[in-house]
Amino acid sequence: MRITQTMIHSDLVLTLNRQNSAIEKVENGLSTGVKIQKPSDDPIGSANHNILSSRLNELVQYDRNVVDAKDRMNLIDGQLSRVTDILQRVRELSVQAANGTNGKFELSESIAREIEQHLLALVDLANIKDSTGRNLFGGSVTERESFVAVFSNNVVNGGLDNGRAMSGVVYQGDILTQKREIERGEQMDVTVPGNKVFWGTNMSIASNYNAQQYISRGNQSFSIDGVRIEVNAGDSLKEIVKKINSAPLDVEASIGAQNDLMLTTKSPHQIWLEDLDGSTVLQDIGIVDGNNPAPGNNYHPSAVVSGKSMFEVIMQLRDDLIRGDQAEIGGKDLEAVDMAIDNVLRYRSEVGARVNRIEMHERRLATDKSYTQELLSKNQSVDIVESIVDLKWLESVHGYALRVGADMIKPSLMDFLR
Repeated sequence: MRITQTMIHSDLVLTLNRQNSAIEKVENGLSTGVKIQKPSDDPIGSANHNILSSRLNELVQYDRNVVDAKDRMNLIDGQLSRVTDILQRVRELSVQAANGTNGKFELSESIAREIEQHLLALVDLANIKDSTGRNLFGGSVTERESFVAVFSNNVVNGGLDNGRAMSGVVYQGDILTQKREIERGEQMDVTVPGNKVFWGTNMSIASNYNAQQYISRGNQSFSIDGVRIEVNAGDSLKEIVKKINSAPLDVEASIGAQNDLMLTTKSPHQIWLEDLDGSTVLQDIGIVDGNNPAPGNNYHPSAVVSGKSMFEVIMQLRDDLIRGDQAEIGGKDLEAVDMAIDNVLRYRSEVGARVNRIEMHERRLATDKSYTQELLSKNQSVDIVESIVDLKWLESVHGYALRVGADMIKPSLMDFLR
């Protein structure tokens, strides 16, 4: 093949351009600290970079969620600690009132008045909000107060400020919990519903309706405390009771003496009942009010409901103090206060366990972040020493190429025509 001067020139220019491109790439890497400027530089490395960057962003967000969850749980634990202190003080007053050495004036005017103030403080704690204005004990409900106190003028025949005192507390939240995603596909509850933690005694509901002949007219469903229970066409009350008792519930079902449905909690909380998807099972057996089917406090007017919230326990104690009924104060009232304390301590223990879990997860996230950042650095970052060596080598090669090219390009005919 004939080699022309033009071919020699073209090859020389191509080689010099290639060397310039290599030098530019190394210089860009040194100036930016990143060795992959575009996907074509390293397709596999670029794909790994995208995967690692996405994972690192995930871990950063999960870490924020974990910090928020831990702060919220610590805040809840602090509030429950204050609730425990108030209940302990109420218990001390109950023991003091039950020892028989106090007159009616001390019971009704001194101890009962202090009990009323503790009751108001408990309602304030139950309505506490976080820094963003969201309820801690309202479930998923954030647009209204978790608990509303009801006052009346009929407290124990005019006792305690002529009867003007708290006579009830209504829960306006729900049984759902606020959650935080702490890992891909892994969520944690960061709140406790108020109708659980602020409940005093076990609760029972008897429908007071003879359902011996009840047969479900079709496939239906209902929920107890948020657990869905399916009822098949033709199921009787006996079958419904079996399904309730086999469900993962803190509630036990039984058939009463009147062939009615009876529900009893295994630990203090308010039973949450709801017919689902247009079903009427609970309404048909007389345990949910058809005119007010939405939970909570939707119990049928004829149903017999027993059990007290923490507020009702303290209101009962206050009323017995005003009446001077020391037998009730030292008996049922003191026992109910002890149950309320035990219930709060149970949820404090649960909150503490969640905090321990989230702290362990926080340490794991820190390790995962460090490991991911290391992989990302190795995949994307420039090795400064290696790049400087490469740059010096390329500069030397480029200089040699220029000198060789100068020798290769011989004088042309035009040089002799000057």
